[in-house]
Formats: sequence, C-alpha cells, structure tokens
Amino acid sequence: MALSRIFTIIPSRSQLAPLLGLVIALSVPSTAGASTPQKAGSWEPEKTHALIVSVLEWKHGLSSFSKRHRKDQELRDLLIKRGTPAENVTLLLGKDATLPMIRKAITHTLNNTSQDATLIIYYQGHGWNQGDDYYFANYDVQSHSKDTAWSINELAATVTAKFKGQRAFFWADCCFSGGLEVVVNKLASKKVACFSLTSASAENDSTANWTFTQSLLDGLSGAPLIDTNGDGLITLGELRTEVRNAMNHMEGQKHGFNVHALEDNFVLAKTSGRLPKVPQAKFHLGSYVMAKGKHGRVVGVTGDQADEYSVQFYRYTDKVVKLYAEKDLVASTRKPGTRSRGRPHGARMEPDCTVMWGGTWYDAKVLKRKENRWFIHYVDDDDSWDEWVGKERIRFKQSAADKE
Repeated sequence: MALSRIFTIIPSRSQLAPLLGLVIALSVPSTAGASTPQKAGSWEPEKTHALIVSVLEWKHGLSSFSKRHRKDQELRDLLIKRGTPAENVTLLLGKDATLPMIRKAITHTLNNTSQDATLIIYYQGHGWNQGDDYYFANYDVQSHSKDTAWSINELAATVTAKFKGQRAFFWADCCFSGGLEVVVNKLASKKVACFSLTSASAENDSTANWTFTQSLLDGLSGAPLIDTNGDGLITLGELRTEVRNAMNHMEGQKHGFNVHALEDNFVLAKTSGRLPKVPQAKFHLGSYVMAKGKHGRVVGVTGDQADEYSVQFYRYTDKVVKLYAEKDLVASTRKPGTRSRGRPHGARMEPDCTVMWGGTWYDAKVLKRKENRWFIHYVDDDDSWDEWVGKERIRFKQSAADKE
C-alpha cells in the first residue's frame, strides 16, 4: 500500500476471472507425504499467535483505500484454515486499529505465547520513515505528530522484552515497510529465529495494490506456481522469491527481506498440486511478460503448439486473466524503481498553495473545501498522498492578478 512522504511527519489496493482455473486444470496432484527437510524445520500453525492490523481509512484525513475484496480478513481466515486456533488470531480493522488498541493487542498476544510458539505480526495501510525510526499509520494517527503513530522501534522493544517463543514472522504491505528489519535485528540478540518480508524496502514507497498480500496468501495456501523446484513444498526461499518477482515485475518496486536463524528451505506450506512442464512453450508457467504494454504473469499454456497463453494481471485486489497469442507477448525486463509516481497520463496540476509536511512546504492544489479544512493534492506526487489539512498547514499562492 502507498504513502511515503518522509515525516518529520506522515506522508501521504477477490474475485478471480474464470480463466484462472486454467492453472488448476493444468496441475496434477502433489505427491503425498512429501518430506520436510530436517535441518530447516517447518512452520507450526497450531502453535502460532497472530496479530493482523489493517487500516483503509483514517480519522484525521489521510488518503483512504477501497474496501473492495480486502485481503486482511482473508489472511486471518487462511491462518485459521491452516490450523492456527481462532482465539490466537487478533484482527484489528479500521476504527478498531487505534494506537492504544494496537498496544493492548500486542501485549495480549505476546503474553499468551509459550516457549514453542510462533509469532506473526502483519500490517497494511500507510507507512513512512523519519530519522532512525519507521512508523505505521494507526487509525487515529495525526499527520502533524509522529508521537501519535505506531513506532517500529517501540514494536521491536516490546516484542524483544515480552515474546517467549522460538520463531517470529513479520509482514507488512505499505510504504517503507522494510523498516520491520529493525524488529528482526533486535530479536536476533535474543536468539529468536525470525524474518521480515514486506512489500517495500526500508527506503522506498509502495503502490496502492494488494500485490504483496496476495503473494503471501498464495504462498501460505500452497499455490503450485510458487514451488519453483517442484518438490511439493513452499519454502521461505520460494516465498521470498515470489514476493520479490511480483513486486518487481507487477509493481516496479523493491521488496523488503531480513532474516535471522532461518534457512531458505524452512517449510511454510505443502502445495495444492504440481505444475506440468511444457517444454515447447516459449514462456513457461509462472514467468512474467509484457502483454500489449501491460505487465502480467503466465498462468496457463494452451493451443496445439503451446502458443496460447493465459496471462494474469492484478487490479487492486482482483486477479484478472486474459488470453494472448505468443506473438503478443515479450518477456518482462522490468527493474525495481521504474514505477511512475506521477499523476495519470503524466499530467501535473498547477499549484495554488503550499502545504507544510514535516517542516517543509510542498506545492499543492486544492481539490475541495469544507469549512476551515482543505482537501489537497501534492502536485509532484500521486493521489495516495491527497489529504485534508487545516489552516495552520496551508499557504495560498498570490495570483498574477493580485500581484498587479
């Protein structure tokens, strides 16, 4: 999810298309009883305690996201389906995700862990960095006060002091979400095996799509496309690769990953099937392509000559699959950082004001007004930064006519 202006304060993503079934149709059953590498170990859902925090709208005017086909509840349901006791999963959505409630939920979750427990913490919403700390936007955060935001340094200190278990996983879908590496580094001193896997690195923003969370769901549910070595298991290394490739090719941005004392072959899931090999196909299943100018992924191969391809695209939370001939595709060569942050079609609004953000004034355009508040767009940034501001943060530019 997006939002990234550096703070000296807060800056300002399912339904499947019918053809998606082609992947399943092309799969064959997985081999029963696939063994787990003894050295690596595997995730134990039944011993897991999880906190899921997801915010799509904010009390004090940060730009909101659509609630259509949201993936946070789907993540909760999947954890429970995999064997995590429902009472071990705390879900804070929207107005429930205030800073006091988050702190209370973290303490409750950590206090209930035992020596063999696994901890999962997931966040989705807005994120940013400031100085030597990172912040996630709780529902009641105020954009002019970092002290009202969820501090990652605070999270690291709390988890390190109170977690009693042996493993911890940290996931986030927001700008600067790679800042969760701070928690991993802190837990390493306590000899807790852990990793952070995030939509963005600690240095970059994130798109407004749910691509990261969807990749996470696909991995934990055992989607065959993620099983790159075909052994019937989804490992940490394969999930990391899935996230990296999805964020790179589909979103054009860097992901985040940090790990301590967990091997790449640590097992997270068994696959729900196996993918067939189609050696005559120019683009193999799971590869990323450009289809008439759009970035997508090959999820099915058909045709007498294996020259018809089902290509999957992400649209916010939806997976959309379309059929293309081989001649309409080229291999994706996208690199992180190529995603445009400008307005649609490259248009730039002319500023009529400046708005204070973290001690700096930025050119902005007023989109609408309500009493003594203005809804503004930062003219050099995308729409995810649009927000309501009060009179103490806005200065109106003098028009040419006024100057004369």
